Amino acid sequence: MGLPPTFHLGFMNAWWLILPLLLTAAYICTAKKELARRMSDMTGYNARERFFTVSASLAPYPFMIATVWTPFTALKSALYPGLVLYTIGAALFFTTVRVFVTTPPGRPFFGGPYRISRNPFYVAATLMFLGICVVTMNMILLAWLLMMCVPQHFMILAEERMCREKFGADFERYMAKVPRYLLFKT
Repeated sequence: MGLPPTFHLGFMNAWWLILPLLLTAAYICTAKKELARRMSDMTGYNARERFFTVSASLAPYPFMIATVWTPFTALKSALYPGLVLYTIGAALFFTTVRVFVTTPPGRPFFGGPYRISRNPFYVAATLMFLGICVVTMNMILLAWLLMMCVPQHFMILAEERMCREKFGADFERYMAKVPRYLLFKT
């Protein structure tokens, strides 16, 4: 990753890789309004949890906007691995969205990628953003991504607290079996 990073407006910049995220969000907000409402529900959150949830929800937007000015790297040794990382994240992302859409209201998400991670949506988005950092070799995007992970972690803790309260022993057993992210069960 180069210092200073390159920024210039261009048609073939990394913003193309953001389009699937934006189109999915638009689909959920327009065609699946009840799902959008459930995903944004902070009922029962304390002020600290609301702060981190709002912060984590807004943090990706500066990253996504910056991709409009962020060109792909010419280094094939970074471009191809970055695209592989992005593609893995995108596959996990769309599989997770499918679980969101097909799980009935009031039911926990236990199927699909939720069998390998309690938070595959966040893991997927982070992998996609990390892939973008690699394909652009942009240190500023990488620094922003690392900062985005902090409020995201605290938002996840709030979500898990609410799921424990709502789903009780079933969720406790699920937490004992499935890692929070991918490798660590904490």
